[in-house]
Amino acid sequence: MYKYIGYRDLPRYFNEHNQMGGTPTNSDSRLTTTENDVFLLTFAGANYAITQERAEQFVQEVLSKCTDKHKGFFPRGPEYNGKSTAAVVEIREDNEYFYYDMDDELLLQMLTDLKDECGSPLDHRGLINHCYPNPKLPEGDYDLKSIYHQIYYLPSNRPISVIDNFKPDKKTSRLVFTDDEVKVEIREDSEERTYIVPQSLIPEIKTKVRELCANPVEAFVENGNWESFVYFSEIGASKADKDKRIFTAPDDALALLKDIASKSTLKETKKIENNNNGAIGGAFMGLGMMSMMQQMQAQTQTNTNANTDFCPCCGAPRTAGKFCTECGAEYKNN
Repeated sequence: MYKYIGYRDLPRYFNEHNQMGGTPTNSDSRLTTTENDVFLLTFAGANYAITQERAEQFVQEVLSKCTDKHKGFFPRGPEYNGKSTAAVVEIREDNEYFYYDMDDELLLQMLTDLKDECGSPLDHRGLINHCYPNPKLPEGDYDLKSIYHQIYYLPSNRPISVIDNFKPDKKTSRLVFTDDEVKVEIREDSEERTYIVPQSLIPEIKTKVRELCANPVEAFVENGNWESFVYFSEIGASKADKDKRIFTAPDDALALLKDIASKSTLKETKKIENNNNGAIGGAFMGLGMMSMMQQMQAQTQTNTNANTDFCPCCGAPRTAGKFCTECGAEYKNN
């Protein structure tokens, strides 16, 4: 699902996405779909929760007011049809993208009315929890993909520096399925033990995962605290269908991972060396060189953003961190 309906100040938006030395932002007032097919309304920089039913109704109301339809995305520039403001209506239909023509002031009024329906804006915690609701496991069998227990880390959003490129040790324990085997990795202090899980144990694991997921927790996690989640998909789901995730109680998830390990075969034990200190120690260079590197990286980011580094949910350029700073959506492959 991809739906983006926004009111845009074109010169401001154009400058935000072509500036040097800073993180691009998105000042549109907009209704968007997140990566989890959740709708989010962002108006004047504040975020509002909206139900899927009401949002879908709003989308149809907007489309009924549109006058024309074109393939592709809305053109980016400081003006459109001689105006400095525009209604940006983009919809994905059957894996093709289209944008629609609409009166911008009419759309602004419709978005304003929708915002007034939604009540108070979301705080950061509410934003994350709204964008990442917990699904339910299928009543029957399901494909278990993985179980994770780790420290949540959100890097700062200050301008990129050499030091920021080295992430801290997250002390991750996990159950993972590969093409050849199922393994569980248990991390304690600086030691990681890897076990091979017998196939005969999988039905029991799935039953215990169901018990674990019966009492999910919120998606929001304070930086530096433990987080746990289960990835799964429905039986027979196509490769195009993304895996679903349920957030679980960290202590219970770790206890389950250790229980699985106790019934599996130890493969190897290894020490984990945190190289952050050494990397940071070697990162101090002349301030002039670091400044130049930052400017080059900012230029690269600006150029790349035009193609692949946009948030898949709201369209804002991708920034450092786990979540989009504009809509709260989580980036993949972070």
